[in-house]
Amino acid sequence: MPMAVRLLDCASPRHNPRAVVAYVSACLVGLLSLSGCGHAVAPGNSRAELPQLPMPHWANPIAGVTVASIGMAQHQVPFKLSTIPGLPKPYRILLTPGRPANARVVVLQYRTSHGLVDEYEELPEVSMRQFQTVIKSWVGLNGKKGTEGTVTAIRLTGGVPAALFTAANDRTSSIRWIEPGVEYMIMGPRLTKRDCVRMANLQV
Repeated sequence: MPMAVRLLDCASPRHNPRAVVAYVSACLVGLLSLSGCGHAVAPGNSRAELPQLPMPHWANPIAGVTVASIGMAQHQVPFKLSTIPGLPKPYRILLTPGRPANARVVVLQYRTSHGLVDEYEELPEVSMRQFQTVIKSWVGLNGKKGTEGTVTAIRLTGGVPAALFTAANDRTSSIRWIEPGVEYMIMGPRLTKRDCVRMANLQV
């Protein structure tokens, strides 16, 4: 079974749940294997741990509770939720339970021609500028012993920096970026690099 690598922010217990999907260990799909985005190496942290995690449970990757509507979910988080333009209405909305509002993660699940798509939204822990440093640290792990797959630094529409994670088999990818006030990640068991970039560009 493919495994995922997680880069942990050593000082942040908040992200125990949302593994940093750094497709750097057989299938960098982690960042959500548990239940939250999980910020990897934040500025100032020099230590990066790369524990292997099982593939996420795609049906409910954050072990969240189902919320009836975007409006109801919006009342429970301090950041603005938004759906991906051009995709069908999310068929399910998941919210991490038992957390204070500023630590909650929302996952919007879509059924698409590309299969299941999970879109994670939460408050960012770093600025967009700091996130570029985080991306650089992830890219630096490419080819390192014990890691598989690749992390690529790209720019979305408007120059927004993003990290594109691709599995070793080059068949599955995910993407993560930060906008003012919100951190996003899009992933799915059948998403390609092109799919991820296209959906992210629709969102920004």
